[in-house]
Amino acid sequence: MLAIVRRLLALSTLALSVTALGATSTGCAADTGGEESEDDEPGTTEDAINAPRASGPLRFSHACDAGEKITIAAVGDVLLHKGLQVQSVDASDHFKSLWRGMSHLVAQADVAYANLEGPTAEGVNKSGSSVRDPGHTFDDNVYSSYPMFNYHPSLVDDLKSTGFDVVSTANNHSLDRRAVGADRTIANLERAGLAFTGTRPSTDASRPWHAMTTTRGVRLAWLACTFSTNGIPDSKKQVLHCYENRSEVLQTIRDLSARRDVDGVIVTPHWGEEYMHTPRSQEKQLAHDMLDAGATAVLGGHPHVVQPWEKHVTPDGREGFVIYSLGNFVSGQSQLPRRSSLVLYLGLTKGRDGKVFVNGVRHVPLTMRRWTVEPSDKASDATESMALTTQIFGEWNRMKSDERLVTNPECR
Repeated sequence: MLAIVRRLLALSTLALSVTALGATSTGCAADTGGEESEDDEPGTTEDAINAPRASGPLRFSHACDAGEKITIAAVGDVLLHKGLQVQSVDASDHFKSLWRGMSHLVAQADVAYANLEGPTAEGVNKSGSSVRDPGHTFDDNVYSSYPMFNYHPSLVDDLKSTGFDVVSTANNHSLDRRAVGADRTIANLERAGLAFTGTRPSTDASRPWHAMTTTRGVRLAWLACTFSTNGIPDSKKQVLHCYENRSEVLQTIRDLSARRDVDGVIVTPHWGEEYMHTPRSQEKQLAHDMLDAGATAVLGGHPHVVQPWEKHVTPDGREGFVIYSLGNFVSGQSQLPRRSSLVLYLGLTKGRDGKVFVNGVRHVPLTMRRWTVEPSDKASDATESMALTTQIFGEWNRMKSDERLVTNPECR
């Protein structure tokens, strides 16, 4: 009887949390970090009560198999609205001030990934013309916010020194400073030694779309693509498009997965419907096609809210992994679902055949509070944010922010 009472109390608590989430998503925020922001972008956010619900733990058949193991930390969109860029100018640790409360969660992984959503192009205005660079400031001409983003190149250095190893540059803001902006972004990434995928220089149409990372003998290929460049013509073919170039994307995955010097392929598509927690059938089909083509995992982005994860068994018997959206990492969007995200930990094991397989996944919920992202279990007034993330991904694979990182705890 006591067990039944406890279960009823738990269900009542979850129902209250979801009710609060529904109120928050329509503007009745109980969370003091959810005040309206001048940086909010238009669009209706899906009511949290309709968001998908995790049905149980996500486990993998070969979790406990022997082999060299590495862990990937993946976060979502680095989408820097005005307030975040202004803070980066004023704070002594500049852009790192945006994520200083959770940087240890990045550093503890072997490889770290983020989506760099916007150029880092010095001396280029919104029309794509070269002008005098104003330095590290927010002038709304060279360095600007929605709808045409551009960030000071020191962002690249701060991402690199935090521990990020690879970023996607294929997204709907890739060409916000036209071709010259894409070129200068690439030059700044190469200068800092931060690997990138999904774009290439206007002067080199033969440059591969993918990037490579190597950690403890595990060599991964990373491949990014995007659904759009917001109507800005890609006249120099600098951006890989997920749907327009679908055949090329899938063939690239096949070619990379067949290479003896590549142990695994991670694909990071920019896709989906903004502010919706539920992925569409076209994203699901493309994700499965990518995994069937040889990808180890698919890490999606663009909706600015989190979307579910799943295991997909390929025709050749591999267990692939997809998360349809990592949500925002750092942004100025104030609605609770757009401020609720996670650090995804993806555990990989290198098998006897030299290829990696997924041994497990974990997540640490994150909450964006004003201009700083924090672990939800350390942030004040983050109850609703934690409830939303837990509703979608479940408590079984959730980690505390100070917990020892293990992606396959069932093997202990």
